Amino acid sequence: MTGKMKHSHSVDFLNQDHIELDFIVDELLNDRNLDADLRNEIVKNIKTVVGNQEIQWISRNGTEHLVEYIVHRFKFKNYPRLKKLEPFPLHLLIEPTSVCNLRCKMCFQSDRSFQTREYLGMMDFELFKNLVDQTVENNCKSLTLASRGEPTLHKEFGDMLQYCKNKFLELKINTNATKLSEELSYEILDAGVDIVVFSIDSYYKEEYEKIRVGGDFGIVLKNIERFHEIKLSKDKYRKTSTRVSGVYLDEDQSKEKFLNFWKEIVDTVTFSDVVARWDTYNNDLMSFSKPCEFLWERMYVWQDGICNPCDYDYKSKLCVGDAKKTPLKEIWTGETYNKYRNMFLEGKRQFILPCNKCNVY
Repeated sequence: MTGKMKHSHSVDFLNQDHIELDFIVDELLNDRNLDADLRNEIVKNIKTVVGNQEIQWISRNGTEHLVEYIVHRFKFKNYPRLKKLEPFPLHLLIEPTSVCNLRCKMCFQSDRSFQTREYLGMMDFELFKNLVDQTVENNCKSLTLASRGEPTLHKEFGDMLQYCKNKFLELKINTNATKLSEELSYEILDAGVDIVVFSIDSYYKEEYEKIRVGGDFGIVLKNIERFHEIKLSKDKYRKTSTRVSGVYLDEDQSKEKFLNFWKEIVDTVTFSDVVARWDTYNNDLMSFSKPCEFLWERMYVWQDGICNPCDYDYKSKLCVGDAKKTPLKEIWTGETYNKYRNMFLEGKRQFILPCNKCNVY
């Protein structure tokens, strides 16, 4: 693998959408319930708030919750950068399972030491419901079902989606699409999932199966094409935005051909630089010193309830709490999380493993 070990964070949207911003500004100005200072700040920065992801959401959801959504996206894009801490994560990620059926070259699933009972398992459905309830109670707008494993492998994944229905402004799932059956496709669309990300990386069989070891490109392509056809079958299904996501591993990958192949089947095509997490804990030390914004943005909850700042640390050396024992809100604002935040702010990233071996931020 000839990965690009540069500073890696942003996602490159290969196909760009456009929207007029005036009506969004008008909605913000006409909302008298919105704090005036916050409204003025959002209006001033509206061009940086509304990008491809926001355009996709607005085009599918209209104006009913537009102001609430724009406020959420403004906070998501700005508060972590400003190190402004909200009482609850701006984005919560729950993994239904840490098990995966692929061994992708750039993923920690290819680390054999991860394939043990200590790390692998399925989330209990009652725990899942409790986590979702807490997320709603704390007014969190964004939930992703995915992390270290392939979420569609959970036998109750359809029930999980149904439990989340109509509870979030942005409900997202990440999947390798290998298990995307017709039944599951309907379950995803009936639950009103906002964003479905298909992690693919290529547009032809040989390259795909070289990267995503254990995958069958023909099956994945057929599954995504069928999902696309079902999505077009009902107006209400068009609320769901689809995205094919690729990781840029070496110079042989063609972003242009990747885009041209997938753009007629999904709504958005993205590429991001590789993050060196196939053997995190044995990476060379990195020289990045900028505070990681994830600490002010998101929290991950593993299948066993363990909470972690990010999935780069897939063995949870930085465990910040146990959701089976402590409310998520208390974990987020707790002593351990704040210790890491303060260490970053004090320029002590080099003393935190594995943050000192991470090329994100």
